[in-house]
Amino acid sequence: MRTLFVRKLLDWAPGTRQHLVSKKSFLGFNGPLHLSARHVWNDALRTEAILQDHFYDSTAEKYALQPVEALSLQQMLEFGRAALLDDSKILSSARHVQKELPKRLARRLMDLQFLPHIVVTNPHIRRVYNAYHHAFDTLRQMPEVQTREDNRQLTSVLQRLVDEHAPMLDALAAGFKECKLKPVVGPKLQLDAFLDGMLRSRISRRIMAEQHICLASSRPGFIGIICAEMSLPDAVRFAAQRTKQICTETFGAAPDVVISCSSSKVVKMPYIPTHLDYMLFELFKNSMRAVVNTCGSRSLPAIHVAICPAPNSVTLRISDQGGGIPEDSLDQVFQYGYTTVDDGNLSAQTQDGEMWAQMAERAALPGGPWRMGGLGFGLPLSRLYARYFGGDLRLVSMPGYGVDTYLSIQYLEGRWEESRVEPHTDAVSQSGSAVALP
Repeated sequence: MRTLFVRKLLDWAPGTRQHLVSKKSFLGFNGPLHLSARHVWNDALRTEAILQDHFYDSTAEKYALQPVEALSLQQMLEFGRAALLDDSKILSSARHVQKELPKRLARRLMDLQFLPHIVVTNPHIRRVYNAYHHAFDTLRQMPEVQTREDNRQLTSVLQRLVDEHAPMLDALAAGFKECKLKPVVGPKLQLDAFLDGMLRSRISRRIMAEQHICLASSRPGFIGIICAEMSLPDAVRFAAQRTKQICTETFGAAPDVVISCSSSKVVKMPYIPTHLDYMLFELFKNSMRAVVNTCGSRSLPAIHVAICPAPNSVTLRISDQGGGIPEDSLDQVFQYGYTTVDDGNLSAQTQDGEMWAQMAERAALPGGPWRMGGLGFGLPLSRLYARYFGGDLRLVSMPGYGVDTYLSIQYLEGRWEESRVEPHTDAVSQSGSAVALP
């Protein structure tokens, strides 16, 4: 009877045989019905169950309403120096991370829940939400660190979460870009403030996690992830060489980078090298791409970098002859998603993540121009990095000639702490009235 039932169904819906994994599967003997090779029905049910569980779980709201302690450089340096001599400091650092990270993740979960429906349902944004919720549950459910073995387990979990969350920036950018491409809703979405908050929080969480991870393995000249005497000329040279290699692989040529310094001494300062490298890499990508696109096969004018130290900060001026930025576009360059890289055939008509697949495929090609840009996150995120530590990023354009980029970075010493502990968001208290998170 069951076999006849299946045969009748197949006769009734010709062409669907390939969508049935097996007759037994359809009847429920070996699990749920698989309507296609991608298990659309099964995934939809599982996702619906996850979202339902999240809807009735108010744990994240309770954590989000708790006050958050500001990141302090002095505290990071004290923990780092003391940890070399006293293991109890490492355990104190572990308990601090355990207490703070879930609250910061909870606030971002609230921000994601406040997004418009079209954004929340985007598969890339949903992926970010699920990753954050998984990290939140994982960290809050771990027992409080009391011993070295407990700390080793926490460090292992933190390293895994840091690695798992590395692609989340691309996922966030992809989801944002897809939503903006929607012909009706896209132009009405104003998400720059949301992205600022998400990414500023991402910076702080990664600093906390990576600082604690690095306390377990001391490196000469480092206190955790902070390089006590980072050489700025070396940092500029490294970023320039890396960018020049990618530019050459992409376009077949790259301009030279000439470094000068207003001081006779080698400029060194305490800073986080990975942050400076990200900013310089993004700025060099923009300048080199502009120079190559403007000059074509002609001799490429060099990019000049001036390092200008001051008592409490250092300013880097990056000057190129890439044609400048039109005046009507200058205000847009710091908007998330704005890019001058040609989108080619990408459009809002792509379905099921096809757009992001095309973007990833292009970026992986040795000669693909998307290796030198395309998501529109480089400049705004670089400015966010600079401002997070009290610096800034400004552009001065000379249309028809080039751009001078001014990157100012503060010495990370003294009593620096986060100027905005965690971006404020609105939540609903038990009484139903709107409250601001502390």
